[in-house]
Amino acid sequence: MEGSIVAIDWTLIVQAVNFLIFMVLINKFLFQPLLGLMEEREKELGAVYSEAEALKLKAEEMLKEVEELLSRAREEAKKVIDAAVKEAREERERIIAQAQEEAAVKVEKAKEEIWQAFESEKAKLEAEAEKLAEEIVRKILGKVA
Repeated sequence: MEGSIVAIDWTLIVQAVNFLIFMVLINKFLFQPLLGLMEEREKELGAVYSEAEALKLKAEEMLKEVEELLSRAREEAKKVIDAAVKEAREERERIIAQAQEEAAVKVEKAKEEIWQAFESEKAKLEAEAEKLAEEIVRKILGKVA
């Protein structure tokens, strides 16, 4: 086939064999290690993603726990405050009742002192009235006699 642009001869077979050997070597020393590295990298990324997802879930659980703890703490604080307010009100009522009792005792004592003073003054006035009555009787009897 002389005169044609493309000639098929034994060099074509040698080039084909060289190409196949080159492809086998490239596959063994370049593509297979590269594919292995890519698979390993993909596994690592998968592990990192799953670990990140697990950490995200754990963080969400911890956030829920913190919110629950805060809620319980708020409720407990409210109970403590309510109990303190109730205790303060009871203490105030007790103090008011005690003050009223003390005031009532003092009023009774004052009434008793006033009554005793009244009785004492009444006795003095009766004694003085008796003296005056005797003196009046003496004067009347003295003028009559």
